Amino acid sequence: MRAALLLVDLQNDFLERPGLSPPVPVLVRRVAELLEGCRALSLAVLHVRTVVSQDGSNRMPHWKQAGHWACVEDTAGAEAPPELGPLPAERIIAKPYYSAFGNAETDRILRQLKIDTLVVAGIYTHGCVRATILDAYQAGYTVWAADEAIASTEPLHADLTRTHLAERACRFMTNRAILDRLGLPTVGSSKSHVTGLLPVGCVDGEWLAADGQRLWTRRNPANCGETLATVPLGRKEDVDHAAAVAAASQRAWGNRTVGERVGCLSAWMAVLAGQRRECVALMASEAGKPVVHGQAEFAYAMNLLEAVLRQAQEHEPAGPAAGVRVRRCPLGVVGLITPWNNPLAIAVSKLAPALAYGNGVVWKPAPEAPRLAMLIMRTLLEAGVPSGCVNLVQGDADTGRHICAHPDIAAISLTGGIDTGREVAGLCALHGKTLQAELGGNNAALVMAGCDIERVAEELARAAYRYSGQSCTAPRRLIVEKSIRARFEHVLLAAVSALRLGDPDDPATYVGPLISETHRERIHARLEQALREGGRVLCGGRVPPGLERGCWYEPTLVADPEPRARIVQEESFGPVVVLMEAHDLDEALTLCNEVEQGLVATLYSPDPAQQARFLAEAQAGILRINSGLAAISPQAPFGGWKASAIGIPEHGRWDREFYTRPQAVYEA
Repeated sequence: MRAALLLVDLQNDFLERPGLSPPVPVLVRRVAELLEGCRALSLAVLHVRTVVSQDGSNRMPHWKQAGHWACVEDTAGAEAPPELGPLPAERIIAKPYYSAFGNAETDRILRQLKIDTLVVAGIYTHGCVRATILDAYQAGYTVWAADEAIASTEPLHADLTRTHLAERACRFMTNRAILDRLGLPTVGSSKSHVTGLLPVGCVDGEWLAADGQRLWTRRNPANCGETLATVPLGRKEDVDHAAAVAAASQRAWGNRTVGERVGCLSAWMAVLAGQRRECVALMASEAGKPVVHGQAEFAYAMNLLEAVLRQAQEHEPAGPAAGVRVRRCPLGVVGLITPWNNPLAIAVSKLAPALAYGNGVVWKPAPEAPRLAMLIMRTLLEAGVPSGCVNLVQGDADTGRHICAHPDIAAISLTGGIDTGREVAGLCALHGKTLQAELGGNNAALVMAGCDIERVAEELARAAYRYSGQSCTAPRRLIVEKSIRARFEHVLLAAVSALRLGDPDDPATYVGPLISETHRERIHARLEQALREGGRVLCGGRVPPGLERGCWYEPTLVADPEPRARIVQEESFGPVVVLMEAHDLDEALTLCNEVEQGLVATLYSPDPAQQARFLAEAQAGILRINSGLAAISPQAPFGGWKASAIGIPEHGRWDREFYTRPQAVYEA
């Protein structure tokens, strides 16, 4: 076997397109790992790129029709990131359209080198990667697609492409599998040399040691030089194992009475209550959540669990007609995908109803808080929840995709971002699964004349920058009536400056670090773009002096960006808040509604007529009047409108709607 690595369209202009999955930092890291391994084996490496002439004459026809320009020769956009740049001996080949074989030079060089096997990586899975693989297959090459090192902006199309190609033209393999097949020895992979190596999961009550999975390093967000854990990222076979166990265990669990299941979960509640201090400490260390917010999250998690236990025991309404009754049946096995920002409360809010209504569970928590997930799993087992009913698999987005595609998993409940939600929605549609997805919020607070400016400004400062703005319900756009704008801005700045930044373990800390350096860099890049688009920084916009070792970012207020600016239109999910001005309620409501998401909207006004208008016209799943810090009720529906959610809301009686399916029974 003589192999070569073919890198397709890994150029800055393509990498900057929104919605790329996996995200750019992840993709670049994975391609760099593959590239390094192939170079260590002295493999030929070909960098195949789209290169557009300065006059644009060689642009593809649909680019010309759309007036689109990208990857113009001698521009930074046509180049690769530094980590993926070519060595002097490596060839760069310009291609005119999709396939790397669109330039005959590609095949000529490969034949000259007597290459018979191609490793293909790059973008986009559904476009140029697909075309390249099909042409390579037609030309007689054996093709290995680097499954971790390809990306797409169209997740459903990409998934269909994978299925199509895997059945015909290539084999999809992990980086490690490719390098193993090529003969690269594993260096420094001894488990004894890996810092804090965790199990890959807990299946059927057994903690499973890492065994060949990709590893991900979790660093302390308060001190990036400290490694907290090394997390194995679950593979397809790990998900297969967990799903098989969950399916085998679910029947007996589903056949138990509701009272028996609730009794078991009541025992879980008692065990979990005894772990309050440890849960709060892990939220602080792993997720960077200040203890004041971790304590509040723990209390909320317990309230959610208690509400589920009450709701599960409520009687069903009478049958719709004589001789007909309706019963609710478990779905079977459900996949739960939970985030890092509320790693306890959201996990509890999904695990509790899934189990209470008789389902088996495959649970993938966010890898940013792996030990907290392990603690939750231990409390479930200690409480006597049957071991096979809940199965934990640590992992990343690839692990989540395997869960979404698994034939034994009937439904998915996800909390994540818009791009993730859309990808999962496509996978669920493709594989015939029910989806419940909470996808964040670009939330607006409307501040009108006549409100208590001092109280409102202080409340919004605390709501917006709590946990560094890493909450889906945080207000991100403050829309203030022009007549009170100056006074409100003055008071708001004072309130923001009073918020204490610091160590998340310190009870006095209100604003802790961001979840990672990558997230901080993303937030800062978004701010710089906002400044280019006309916004002004009123405060913040930098790393706090003295806190450079961690992932802190100062609470930042941006004034008067254009309504169509990206910082207005997209959720920042960080300590960056936009201050906008409206002449009246009409304009304020327009600004409130003209974004893609619609989770929470808040009105501050003493005027009943304005309140009525707001209730009639605000496009959000959760509306608040004169309170931006009102606690989310465990009994009320939690779900957004527009792009903020897909499917049935969470909490209250809506849990039963999602985690069960109705069955009509006709009796003579």
